[in-house]
Amino acid sequence: MKKWFFMVLIAGVLTACANQPIYNVDNHSVPFSAQKLPLEKIEMVIIQAGQSRSWKFQRAGTGHLIATQVDPKFSATVDVYFTQQNYRIIHNSTTGLKEQNGTVHSHYNFWVRNLEHDIETYLNNAGTLAN
Repeated sequence: MKKWFFMVLIAGVLTACANQPIYNVDNHSVPFSAQKLPLEKIEMVIIQAGQSRSWKFQRAGTGHLIATQVDPKFSATVDVYFTQQNYRIIHNSTTGLKEQNGTVHSHYNFWVRNLEHDIETYLNNAGTLAN
């Protein structure tokens, strides 16, 4: 019984650490309440959302930010493109996250999904406060 339990536990740990397809956010709608915000305000809100989880941002042009997440052993860089109607989070590069053939360590996707959720939440709040 102990041997079976140990094997199931190991299989679960290995599955959690396995590579997954790289997660990109494509055309996620800006909440309706935030669509009237100026593009500069949307940019500021996206930066605030990411900074809440230690993403560092660099402005790459109108409607384009480069965001980097750095952990002691890993790093990830994404391009964030945005308009008043939608935003995209597109994989740029990683270090230490076993990226190969369109797959990456699950931790990368965890970071990107959290960033997507935080941007959605912050934009929704900003739009509501503006109205």
